[in-house]
Amino acid sequence: MHKVSRKFKKDEVISLLDPLIAKWFNGKFKDFTEPQSFAIPLIHRRENVLVSSPTGSGKTLTAFTSIINELFKYSQEGRLEDRVYAVYISPLKALANDINRNLEEPLREMKEVADKEGIEFPKIRVGVRTGDTSQAERQKMLRKPPHILITTPESLALVLAAPKFREKLAQVEYVILDEIHEVCDSKRGVFLSLTLERLQELCARPFVRVGLSATLAPIEEVAEYLVGYENGKPREVNVVEIMRQRDLDVRVECPTDDMTALPYEIVNSKMYDQLFEMIQEHRTTIVFTNTRSGTENVVYKLKERGLENIEAHHGSLAKEIRLDVEERLKKGELKCVVSSTSLELGIDIGFVDLVVQIGSPKSVAKGLQRIGRSGHGLGLTSKGRMLVFEKDDLVECAVLCRAAHRKHIDRVAISENCLDVLSQSLVGMSLEQRWDVDKALEVVRRSYCYRNLPKQQYLEVLRYLGSKDAFEGVYPKLWYDEAEGRFGRRSGSRMIYFLNLGTIPEEANYKVFTEKGGLIGDLTEKFVERLSSRDVFVLGGKSYEYVRTKGMKAFVKEAAGRKPTVPTWSGEMLPRSFDLSMNIATFRRELMHKLGREDREIIEWLCSFGIDHGSARSILSYFREQKAACDFIPNDKELAIEGYMDMSGNHSVIFHFPFGRRVNDALSRAYAFMLTQQIGGNVSVTITDDTFMVSSPKRIELQGLEGIVRSTMLEDVLMRAVKDSELFKQRFRHTASRSFMILRNYKGREVSVGRQQVRSTYLLEALSNMKGVPVIDETYREIMEDVMDIKNAQVVLRSIESGDVKVRSIDYTSTPSPFAHNAVLAGISDMVLMEDRGALLRELHRKVLSKVMGSEVSEFEFTEDQVVPYFRKRLGTVTSKEDLLSLVRRAAPIRVLKEKGRNVYPYTISSREQVDAWSRELIEEGAISSVYIDDAYFVPAEDLPTYISVLSRDRTLGELESSILQELSDPRTPQELAERLDIASDKVYPALRKLEATGGVGRVVYKDGRWSYRRREVERRPYQEALDEVLLRHMECYAPATAEEAAYALGIDDAGVRQALDDLSQEGRVAKGRFLVSEHEQYMLKRDYLRLKTNDLKAYDHRTVERYRRSKQERVFPSVEALFDHYGDLGMPLDAFYRVEGFQLKDWEEMRRSGDLLLGRFLRGRVRYVRARDAPAYVAAYRNGPLRPLDQRVLDVIRSSDEGTSLRQIVPLVGAGKDEVKESVDRLDRNMHIVRRFEEREEWSSENVYLAYDAPAYEGDPYRDIVERFVRVHGPVSIYSITTATQFPMAQVAAVLDSLDVETISVGESREEMYLFKDEMDALRSAPSPSTGMRVVSLYDPSVQSLWASIAARYGDRWIFPIVADGRLVGGAEKWNMSGCVEIRELDLEDPALLPQALEALDRFMAFYSMMGFDIVRLREVLDTAPQDVPEDIEKVLIEHDYVRMGAMFAKGSMVLDRHPWEDVMSFVLWKQHIETKRHFTNVLEAMKTVGGLRSDAAAALRCKNRIPLKKMFEMGFLIKVQAIPDYVTFCSLEFASLCRRAKDREITDEMASVIQTIAENKPLSRNQLFDRSPLGHRGTHDALKALNNATITYVDQNKRVRLIPPSTLSVPEARKEIVRHCFRNFGLFTAENLARFIRYELSMKELRTTLAELERDGSLAKGFLVEGEENVYWVMREDLGRIGKMKATEKFVLGPEDALHTYLGERIRQDLGGSYYSLVMDGPRTVGSFWGRIKATDMMVQNFKGDADARLILNRYLRSLGLSIRVADNVPTIPDWEVQAFYEKTHPGEV
Repeated sequence: MHKVSRKFKKDEVISLLDPLIAKWFNGKFKDFTEPQSFAIPLIHRRENVLVSSPTGSGKTLTAFTSIINELFKYSQEGRLEDRVYAVYISPLKALANDINRNLEEPLREMKEVADKEGIEFPKIRVGVRTGDTSQAERQKMLRKPPHILITTPESLALVLAAPKFREKLAQVEYVILDEIHEVCDSKRGVFLSLTLERLQELCARPFVRVGLSATLAPIEEVAEYLVGYENGKPREVNVVEIMRQRDLDVRVECPTDDMTALPYEIVNSKMYDQLFEMIQEHRTTIVFTNTRSGTENVVYKLKERGLENIEAHHGSLAKEIRLDVEERLKKGELKCVVSSTSLELGIDIGFVDLVVQIGSPKSVAKGLQRIGRSGHGLGLTSKGRMLVFEKDDLVECAVLCRAAHRKHIDRVAISENCLDVLSQSLVGMSLEQRWDVDKALEVVRRSYCYRNLPKQQYLEVLRYLGSKDAFEGVYPKLWYDEAEGRFGRRSGSRMIYFLNLGTIPEEANYKVFTEKGGLIGDLTEKFVERLSSRDVFVLGGKSYEYVRTKGMKAFVKEAAGRKPTVPTWSGEMLPRSFDLSMNIATFRRELMHKLGREDREIIEWLCSFGIDHGSARSILSYFREQKAACDFIPNDKELAIEGYMDMSGNHSVIFHFPFGRRVNDALSRAYAFMLTQQIGGNVSVTITDDTFMVSSPKRIELQGLEGIVRSTMLEDVLMRAVKDSELFKQRFRHTASRSFMILRNYKGREVSVGRQQVRSTYLLEALSNMKGVPVIDETYREIMEDVMDIKNAQVVLRSIESGDVKVRSIDYTSTPSPFAHNAVLAGISDMVLMEDRGALLRELHRKVLSKVMGSEVSEFEFTEDQVVPYFRKRLGTVTSKEDLLSLVRRAAPIRVLKEKGRNVYPYTISSREQVDAWSRELIEEGAISSVYIDDAYFVPAEDLPTYISVLSRDRTLGELESSILQELSDPRTPQELAERLDIASDKVYPALRKLEATGGVGRVVYKDGRWSYRRREVERRPYQEALDEVLLRHMECYAPATAEEAAYALGIDDAGVRQALDDLSQEGRVAKGRFLVSEHEQYMLKRDYLRLKTNDLKAYDHRTVERYRRSKQERVFPSVEALFDHYGDLGMPLDAFYRVEGFQLKDWEEMRRSGDLLLGRFLRGRVRYVRARDAPAYVAAYRNGPLRPLDQRVLDVIRSSDEGTSLRQIVPLVGAGKDEVKESVDRLDRNMHIVRRFEEREEWSSENVYLAYDAPAYEGDPYRDIVERFVRVHGPVSIYSITTATQFPMAQVAAVLDSLDVETISVGESREEMYLFKDEMDALRSAPSPSTGMRVVSLYDPSVQSLWASIAARYGDRWIFPIVADGRLVGGAEKWNMSGCVEIRELDLEDPALLPQALEALDRFMAFYSMMGFDIVRLREVLDTAPQDVPEDIEKVLIEHDYVRMGAMFAKGSMVLDRHPWEDVMSFVLWKQHIETKRHFTNVLEAMKTVGGLRSDAAAALRCKNRIPLKKMFEMGFLIKVQAIPDYVTFCSLEFASLCRRAKDREITDEMASVIQTIAENKPLSRNQLFDRSPLGHRGTHDALKALNNATITYVDQNKRVRLIPPSTLSVPEARKEIVRHCFRNFGLFTAENLARFIRYELSMKELRTTLAELERDGSLAKGFLVEGEENVYWVMREDLGRIGKMKATEKFVLGPEDALHTYLGERIRQDLGGSYYSLVMDGPRTVGSFWGRIKATDMMVQNFKGDADARLILNRYLRSLGLSIRVADNVPTIPDWEVQAFYEKTHPGEV
């Protein structure tokens, strides 16, 4: 065997082809596919090839290209003869026909190419010879045989034995075996292998063998199977294995988030919903099931959900139907086809874009084969989904999916030495010629399947066929001369061979009878062969116990109520491959070791297999439950034997052996046999792929049980166990039939299966005790190796015996572990008695949960003993027609006239006939009406609109449905409709179901077992309103229920149901919680919950109480005063904003400024706003104890200042430690001796400034007044809540409540006592639900008080602004006041769908902050996502609400959207500053008119062409020197100084006024003169003069005389506005903070923001996030907007700390360099260097120089222009600021 590694290039392959064939190929294909590139040259060289490559990779053309090429060459050379050159063997007739069609097309296209080229193209004949080929066609082939014969294994064997056609095969040159993996592991494959050797014996030369397969392992064995043996060795063969799979899109999907937590039937229903959606999303889908019954059920369920153009396709359907489905599928007329196995192989089915596998396909190869049916073509992706609704299946599919992605294919097992097939083939050989026995054996041994055939067995087969000795009674099929060693054809054997050929056994159906002889139905032979005595199975919905069989009859007895022990459709069940089973066992161990890790990590690992999150979560939950239930996960290294006692007292032992059904079949039979011997009683067996269960009435000892069967004895035990079984009898009949011992057809007449059975029974009795009987030997071999897997079963036992695999015993309990459930429930398939299966699974799951949870079960509020009788009592008992109607009203929707699912019969005591009569009457009277869920249910007629509004489905009505609707103006039966419309009845039923689903048709009469239908018009209600009502009614009788259970019961979407129930829960109409043992939250009516919990029917529920409280808290007041009248205290002005009509912040601030509104710790230490007139009550109630000495000292310090004092100021004045003072201030604060001074930035003030507070004496009872107000504001309220809120003693609160006119009510399930004023009781009962929409509120807001627990749970102790909607916490916003904007650092919502409302709430929130000068809001994080990462749908919502994304934020507000790099901004600033040479001022005076003032000659030198030192200009009287704005000594004009004086507007003290008067009266004075004449004295005058200088009211002139600066004629606000304009004219743009820093906080931030807002409004300024990479809001002159980015600065200069531009850049310099006194080396807008420096003689001492060579060059040139050189000092001490200033004065003399 050679593995081919060379891939030939296209031109190399093309060169092998005839030019005409090459031209055809080039015209049709771009290139050869991988298998073609590897294999065509090999076939061309006439070498054997096995090609294994993915589906749709062009394998068929690989095989035929060389063959057609050779035939064309033969034709060209005149050597094309009338004989068969190539034989193509297909496993399916349909596939054979398909290949024929697919071959005709290229041959026709080649002929067209030849015609165009003027070349004669030969007539290459292709013929199909199968069982369906007509006699005429066969004769035609005989006369003119095809060059390429397409056939099946059976037909090939027949033509080999046909003397005339046999001649046409004598020179076959090529044999192609397609889909080789489908035949090689069966007896059909054995038969084909031997048939090929017969063909080879006929041919003079070896023919080329080409094998084609999609998925294959082990490839070496299959290759040997293909080519056979020669002289005891495999023939030469090339293996082309394309390991690269086609693009696979394979995933396992679970219909729920966690399968373990939901009832089986709900998961099943959700699976169909998901399947329906998948099919709708794709063009064409194939759904594979593993059983025929499953196929039919899936089709029914999908049609029920409204799917059209769907058909079933399986082996039990008639051939014509199958062909029609295939044709419609190929044409794209079908949306979906559901199949069991019949569409797996390569039949051309056209374009399919999705394959869905329901459950596990049981092997990786089969899964890949099925999934490969989608995207069936080169380069297309195969898309497959495995939908699973059962836990073990889910594990299996997950492991299978991982193996598929890893390309781990299950190994096929090729049967060997099958004596029945050998018998059949030897008869065929005898028809060909007379054979020497040894020569024939040589031919037989060339077959891979018989390479090791012992001669003795071969001779025994010949003796049987020749009727020798013991076989004399058997009709001979050939003559055999033992002495001569020869055999040959016997008369009549040709007809036997031709009429009975084949390996597929004929199936028989058993008629099933009761012991009394009543016929029940049919069972397949495959099913019956699995039955053992006392097995229970389901048929026709009822349980039966198997007794015995006789002939083709099975006898049973009723087993009502007993659990089935055998799966109803087990005959169809596919066994799981052993390789996959071992993978699962290994996976169990892998996952077991990971169980200690976090769920997230495990789920991530599981999802890497190719499964969805729900599947991963389900598997993890399943394994965790198993581990919790018995602390053990059976796996490949350690198995388990578990004891289980059922309710009947039977003992079962579950063997957790996950080795697949075939291995477990062998082991279970052996263990059952040995146990039967030991305990002397019947033992029954149940088998699954993961377990087998042995059951007995007697207790079976678990310890050492695994050792009763040994590997060495297994074969012997199994032979004894199966000897008299039904399995042996049936398999014997099959083997005898294949061996021609029993004939299916005798002389052209069919022999019935019953006759075959009788004949088989006689033969078995005669032969059973004989030795060396080939048919008996083969029956044992087939059972052991094909039905079971004895080899691997022995491997398992040997592993146990050696200790490599341990076995643990789990003692008997009545609660089987989760892994055992399927064994306990085996016998209930997914399609039969699903409701029973669901109930059993729920029961078992609840037991497991109870066991796993242990003491945690107490967490559930009720027991079933409490709940079930309560609701059962409500349903009542039906004893009359009126009772029945009442039941339907309570329990609708409910079934009548059908005892299935949710129906009326469990609640009736009358006879079934009587109840049915009442039901018919109610229907005919119109008292109850039908609705359609998954069947007809009934509801009260008056409620029909409500139910139809919820339950009706949208369906597309076709012509048939419209016609039926027209006919239903009167009641009609389906039969009547069929007659009237002249159509078949089977078409009427689906149409009626569709019409019922829409709600447009109802059932109105039931008579003689037939329904009559009538059209109806039903008025629809709003869906949500109707849904709420339907759910509330459902909860009346079917509670507690999960959302999924309610959704399943009503046949509607569970997400909508859950949302509705949660909403109803929020509204307090439904209770939600853990009521009965379950993983899911359950719901019941709040009323029922309270009754069950308290038995108090008069209690108020929390919903009503909370609704009333909210109605009070959301009241709107006409004024802030009225608001405080009601509440007494508030936490933030924002709280007032939402509750005061037309709220204005300035009114609030005026109350604060005037002292009418105080801010202090008035409410038990909490900081609150309280009116001055209300404060004494709080002081009287909460002030505690006398002052300590230190407290008095601190209070005196605070009282000494009218302006207020901060902690920072108090500490040095008191003379105590900071911590002591801090504690003292805190005591004074908490005892309300001090309050907080009003601050402009009160909300975000970083430092409290305290004022002393002396409260007047309070006249009333403060405790009574505070409690009374609290109850009035917050009532109904409990005494505990009052005590907690007020911190008053409970006895005191109780005494106050006794004195008030209040009512006591009981609230909620805890029956909590609450208090409310009596005059509010009516309002409580009738309070409407207030709807204030969504709000962003403060943590102090009154509406938030009841939400503190929710806020703490969600946000901890973070400072957030809660987002509330109608009294419910729905999210939170983390808000910060930033530079020019409000920043929302996190906007969190419980549901992304709430984002539009939240953004609208944020707009209203910003309406409040706009009063503080903020009109931009920016979002840093939206729904836990950075702005740059938000999904498109979220971004769309933000854009619709006028948000703009700007880098890492979304912003909204009054702003421009321009953004510029900092270099462009800096160039613009330099342009505004006139730094560029071409922008320089002509002289200093011109500069002063623009810049206002200059601080140094250096600053003037940077901006002016002609420079005179500023000092000289001052001395000449052109300039004055003042402290301007910013507050530095500045040379400026008198006009600018006047502006600064007015803008500063400092308060003039008496001392300052005295000095001003002295100066004004005496004209200018020198300082000494002023000190002499001032009445203040020297010190007083000095301080006053300093204050006047700081206020820019005085200056010293060039003659050193003190003069007054006249004030500007502008008003103070106008002057300040002009200063702000001046800054923008000179620097271009500022942030609010930078502007405040630059003018050295001459204006408060609030005033500055107000000024900026006014300048915006008048059009002077615009703002926005103008600088790229920054998050600050910048303001800019509107006229300058277009200039940024257009100015490019190129000037190289040095900028010193004394320059105003340096001050402007100060914050940036500090951030970049760590200090503000660095000098900067500038290259245009870029800072290229920095340093500290000082002059020493003619040198510049430079310290901490940072910069490159260019920066140093700029500095050098600059200093050279000053006549200085650089000296760099390494250890120069830090230069004091004054020295730096002096250095610049010296180096910038400003002389021309």
